[in-house]
Amino acid sequence: MKKIDLKTELTLAEILDSALSVTRDWRRFKPAITIFFGLCFNLILASTVYGATTGAIEKGTAYAIAFLILLTLALSIYLFAVILQPERF
Repeated sequence: MKKIDLKTELTLAEILDSALSVTRDWRRFKPAITIFFGLCFNLILASTVYGATTGAIEKGTAYAIAFLILLTLALSIYLFAVILQPERF
């Protein structure tokens, strides 16, 4: 992966080159990217949960509920895949 000197200004070409290098090395960065997108989705889901309760629960509780929803969803998708394709596991 190409290292970028942070003291200089970044051009659009350098940013696109870095983004393309991540997509080329997808297998190497897959756990980190998955965690990043999971956390981003948790932010969206937690604010939705917090807004739906009209402030009846604290923000920390809303984030915990959103995390549990994501965990339950991921576990159900995994178990569904295991049931349909047991030879892969």
